[in-house]
Amino acid sequence: MDHAARPARRTFSFGPFTLFPERQLLMHGATPLRIGGRALDLLIALIERPGEVVTKRELMARVWPTTVVDESNLKVNIAGLRRVLGEGGGDPEYIATVTGRGYRFVADVLSPGTAPPLPPGTPAPPPHNLPTGTARIVGRDEVIAALGHELDSARQVSLVGPGGIGKTTVALAVAQGALASFRDGVWLVDLAPLQDERLVPDAVATAVGMTARPANRLAALCGFLRDRELLLVLDSCEHLIDAVAACVTRLLKEAPGVRILVTSREPLCLQGERVRRLPGLASPAAGAVLDRDRALRFPAVALFVERAADRLDAFQLDDADAPAAAEICRRLDGLALAIELAATRIDAFGVGEILAQLNDRFRLLRGRRSGPDRHQTLMATFDWSFDLLSPEDQRLLCRLSVFAGAFSLDDALAVAVDEALGAGAVIDGVANLVAKSLLVAEPGDIDLDYRLLDTTRGYALEKLAAARSAPLGTRVVNRI
Repeated sequence: MDHAARPARRTFSFGPFTLFPERQLLMHGATPLRIGGRALDLLIALIERPGEVVTKRELMARVWPTTVVDESNLKVNIAGLRRVLGEGGGDPEYIATVTGRGYRFVADVLSPGTAPPLPPGTPAPPPHNLPTGTARIVGRDEVIAALGHELDSARQVSLVGPGGIGKTTVALAVAQGALASFRDGVWLVDLAPLQDERLVPDAVATAVGMTARPANRLAALCGFLRDRELLLVLDSCEHLIDAVAACVTRLLKEAPGVRILVTSREPLCLQGERVRRLPGLASPAAGAVLDRDRALRFPAVALFVERAADRLDAFQLDDADAPAAAEICRRLDGLALAIELAATRIDAFGVGEILAQLNDRFRLLRGRRSGPDRHQTLMATFDWSFDLLSPEDQRLLCRLSVFAGAFSLDDALAVAVDEALGAGAVIDGVANLVAKSLLVAEPGDIDLDYRLLDTTRGYALEKLAAARSAPLGTRVVNRI
């Protein structure tokens, strides 16, 4: 098929709204509306069959073709669509729920035809499928601006960091800021739910609106994108790293107008890849003397306070609690997810008690219902990373958790090597753990020193305790 051939651009009019499906555009009168990609896809599916019941199964297959999703995802996006259309709690004006079956578009729809030109002076918003209504981003302005500049000069940028540090949040902000720079839009591809690496090209194709499904998906995708100018945001790539690397390599070679922003816990290791590691949010140093105002200058504390106020409307940080809030953020390594989970406990415990319970942080920091499964508890975030390691690297990570601070490669060899884990495996494993954002490498007095983030160490110590390795304890004592 000639990739330059485009389908006829249709238009649907109902009430004060006009829908341009091929432009991914919904307008209220002459005003373009902000609407999420999933909600827009649902509207298109319903309006193409006005008056008919479109079943839940049909809608989920249409909007999430390569992903198994819970029915709650459908309900959330239908609710979002209704908000955009201004429907309240009364009789449905546009979308009716058919209990136990699905939904029906109930408003009168003018017969679809070729889309007219947009009203004079109306700027057509760039097409995209980025989510809307996200929370305010704290402490990331500089890195967002820097990544935007990186994409001006590099075709592929990888944003790398440990789980829960805020990679997706930053990438989405970069993508929003880049909308005006890409004629054919900005497209988010969430790879987290994908388990079959063969479906990576399908996920990208679905996001960019390629409906054909030929046998060679990747070749067809390259043809579809060859003359387009767009930004792809490939989110959560670490569990499909080889397949993503192959897809990215081919797209960069055959679609010169495509730029790609990747989020992952490790780099793709491609030629020309620009890797930027995302640090934790800045937190006060241990023992710093702080009042409220000084503490709030640190982004990690500002995030904690903002999310705590979201949970408990009356919450305000005072001078007395400022040191405890700062210590919470420091001990959580500036990890945005961990800080947000801690803040959700403010109504039950207060700042001081949250700090007191951090020794059992994996029990404390759970209970978030929104977001992907791997981000609903701190334990789930680390389980996701741990399960992607080889058995040798899992064993090494647990053994390195005996170090409370910085250690050298010689220290790691002295403690970790045994009959099951040779010196070569330890050296390779240290490199792997650094690449996968589970071990921090930093300049020492002579060579590099290594350390585990406190939260990573706490997780690995729990795994180590379950293994009950007496010989390891002997090696630690001997090294000391």
